Amino acid sequence: MPDGDAVQGGDFAGVAAVAASSPAAAQAPEAAEIAACLCLGQAVSALTADMAAQQRSYAALQEELARLDAQLQGERASMDVNNPQSVARFRQVLEQRDAAFQRSTSLATGELNGVIERYNARVSEYNARCANRPRDPVLIERAQATLSCPPPY
Repeated sequence: MPDGDAVQGGDFAGVAAVAASSPAAAQAPEAAEIAACLCLGQAVSALTADMAAQQRSYAALQEELARLDAQLQGERASMDVNNPQSVARFRQVLEQRDAAFQRSTSLATGELNGVIERYNARVSEYNARCANRPRDPVLIERAQATLSCPPPY
Protein backbone atom coordinates (compact mmCIF):
# COMPACT_ATOMS: atom_id res chain seq x y z
CA MET A 1 0.00 0.00 0.00
CA PRO A 2 2.73 2.51 0.67
CA ASP A 3 3.76 2.11 -2.96
CA GLY A 4 0.23 2.95 -4.05
CA ASP A 5 0.23 6.02 -1.86
CA ALA A 6 3.57 7.10 -3.28
CA VAL A 7 2.26 6.73 -6.79
CA GLN A 8 -0.87 8.66 -5.98
CA GLY A 9 1.15 11.36 -4.24
CA GLY A 10 3.45 11.56 -7.26
CA ASP A 11 0.44 11.82 -9.56
CA PHE A 12 -1.01 14.67 -7.54
CA ALA A 13 2.33 16.48 -7.60
CA GLY A 14 2.36 16.21 -11.40
CA VAL A 15 -1.23 17.41 -11.65
CA ALA A 16 -0.47 20.29 -9.30
CA ALA A 17 2.53 21.28 -11.43
CA VAL A 18 0.42 21.22 -14.60
CA ALA A 19 -2.38 23.15 -12.91
CA ALA A 20 0.06 25.76 -11.63
CA SER A 21 1.55 26.24 -15.08
CA SER A 22 -1.69 26.09 -17.04
CA PRO A 23 -2.75 29.73 -16.54
CA ALA A 24 0.53 30.85 -18.09
CA ALA A 25 0.39 28.08 -20.68
CA ALA A 26 -3.20 28.95 -21.48
CA GLN A 27 -2.34 32.66 -21.75
CA ALA A 28 0.31 32.14 -24.43
CA PRO A 29 -2.11 30.94 -27.15
CA GLU A 30 -4.68 33.51 -26.05
CA ALA A 31 -2.05 36.28 -26.18
CA ALA A 32 -1.03 35.15 -29.67
CA GLU A 33 -4.67 35.14 -30.79
CA ILE A 34 -5.20 38.59 -29.28
CA ALA A 35 -2.15 39.89 -31.17
CA ALA A 36 -3.44 38.32 -34.38
CA CYS A 37 -6.82 39.96 -33.83
CA LEU A 38 -5.23 43.34 -33.12
CA CYS A 39 -3.24 43.03 -36.35
CA LEU A 40 -6.39 42.05 -38.25
CA GLY A 41 -8.10 45.11 -36.78
CA GLN A 42 -5.25 47.31 -38.01
CA ALA A 43 -5.49 45.70 -41.46
CA VAL A 44 -9.24 46.35 -41.58
CA SER A 45 -8.66 49.99 -40.59
CA ALA A 46 -6.00 50.45 -43.27
CA LEU A 47 -8.22 48.82 -45.89
CA THR A 48 -11.15 50.98 -44.78
CA ALA A 49 -9.06 54.11 -45.36
CA ASP A 50 -7.79 52.81 -48.70
CA MET A 51 -11.30 51.87 -49.80
CA ALA A 52 -12.64 55.29 -48.79
CA ALA A 53 -9.89 57.02 -50.80
CA GLN A 54 -10.63 54.87 -53.83
CA GLN A 55 -14.35 55.56 -53.49
CA ARG A 56 -13.68 59.31 -53.31
CA SER A 57 -11.59 59.07 -56.47
CA TYR A 58 -14.34 57.12 -58.19
CA ALA A 59 -16.98 59.65 -57.07
CA ALA A 60 -14.83 62.52 -58.38
CA LEU A 61 -14.54 60.75 -61.73
CA GLN A 62 -18.31 60.24 -61.81
CA GLU A 63 -18.80 63.95 -61.15
CA GLU A 64 -16.35 64.78 -63.94
CA LEU A 65 -18.24 62.45 -66.28
CA ALA A 66 -21.56 64.11 -65.42
CA ARG A 67 -20.04 67.55 -66.03
CA LEU A 68 -18.55 66.46 -69.37
CA ASP A 69 -21.84 64.81 -70.41
CA ALA A 70 -23.68 68.06 -69.73
CA GLN A 71 -21.02 69.99 -71.60
CA LEU A 72 -21.30 67.59 -74.55
CA GLN A 73 -25.07 68.06 -74.68
CA GLY A 74 -24.62 71.82 -74.70
CA GLU A 75 -21.95 71.61 -77.41
CA ARG A 76 -24.10 69.25 -79.47
CA ALA A 77 -27.13 71.53 -79.22
CA SER A 78 -25.19 74.61 -80.30
CA MET A 79 -22.72 72.98 -82.71
CA ASP A 80 -22.55 74.26 -86.26
CA VAL A 81 -21.51 71.22 -88.30
CA ASN A 82 -20.24 73.55 -91.01
CA ASN A 83 -17.89 75.34 -88.60
CA PRO A 84 -14.60 73.40 -88.13
CA GLN A 85 -13.89 75.15 -84.80
CA SER A 86 -17.29 74.14 -83.42
CA VAL A 87 -16.76 70.52 -84.52
CA ALA A 88 -13.22 70.51 -83.09
CA ARG A 89 -14.47 71.86 -79.75
CA PHE A 90 -17.13 69.12 -79.62
CA ARG A 91 -14.55 66.43 -80.45
CA GLN A 92 -12.20 67.76 -77.76
CA VAL A 93 -14.91 67.53 -75.10
CA LEU A 94 -15.86 64.08 -76.41
CA GLU A 95 -12.24 62.92 -76.08
CA GLN A 96 -12.08 64.31 -72.52
CA ARG A 97 -15.31 62.49 -71.68
CA ASP A 98 -14.03 59.22 -73.18
CA ALA A 99 -10.76 59.49 -71.23
CA ALA A 100 -12.65 60.15 -67.99
CA PHE A 101 -14.91 57.18 -68.71
CA GLN A 102 -11.88 54.93 -69.27
CA ARG A 103 -10.31 56.08 -66.00
CA SER A 104 -13.58 55.52 -64.18
CA THR A 105 -14.04 52.04 -65.62
CA SER A 106 -10.44 51.12 -64.91
CA LEU A 107 -10.71 52.30 -61.32
CA ALA A 108 -14.05 50.54 -60.74
CA THR A 109 -12.94 47.23 -62.20
CA GLY A 110 -9.36 47.36 -60.95
CA GLU A 111 -8.15 49.19 -57.88
CA LEU A 112 -11.51 49.87 -56.24
CA ASN A 113 -12.78 46.35 -56.85
CA GLY A 114 -9.52 44.89 -55.53
CA VAL A 115 -9.53 46.93 -52.33
CA ILE A 116 -13.19 46.05 -51.73
CA GLU A 117 -12.41 42.34 -52.14
CA ARG A 118 -9.42 42.61 -49.76
CA TYR A 119 -11.51 44.56 -47.27
CA ASN A 120 -14.34 42.03 -47.36
CA ALA A 121 -11.91 39.13 -46.91
CA ARG A 122 -10.21 40.77 -43.91
CA VAL A 123 -13.53 41.71 -42.28
CA SER A 124 -14.78 38.14 -42.73
CA GLU A 125 -11.56 36.80 -41.23
CA TYR A 126 -11.77 39.27 -38.34
CA ASN A 127 -15.41 38.38 -37.67
CA ALA A 128 -14.68 34.64 -37.74
CA ARG A 129 -11.62 34.83 -35.49
CA CYS A 130 -12.10 37.84 -33.28
CA ALA A 131 -15.57 39.35 -33.09
CA ASN A 132 -17.66 38.85 -29.96
CA ARG A 133 -14.97 36.91 -28.12
CA PRO A 134 -14.30 37.82 -24.52
CA ARG A 135 -10.65 38.74 -24.04
CA ASP A 136 -8.54 39.36 -20.96
CA PRO A 137 -7.94 43.15 -20.81
CA VAL A 138 -4.51 42.62 -19.26
CA LEU A 139 -3.47 40.38 -22.16
CA ILE A 140 -4.84 42.91 -24.65
CA GLU A 141 -2.79 45.67 -23.02
CA ARG A 142 0.35 43.53 -23.07
CA ALA A 143 -0.20 42.55 -26.71
CA GLN A 144 -0.73 46.19 -27.72
CA ALA A 145 2.48 47.24 -25.98
CA THR A 146 4.61 44.85 -28.02
CA LEU A 147 2.48 44.55 -31.16
CA SER A 148 4.32 44.17 -34.43
CA CYS A 149 2.08 43.52 -37.41
CA PRO A 150 2.88 42.58 -41.00
CA PRO A 151 1.80 44.97 -43.77
CA PRO A 152 -2.02 45.03 -43.91
CA TYR A 153 -2.31 43.58 -47.42
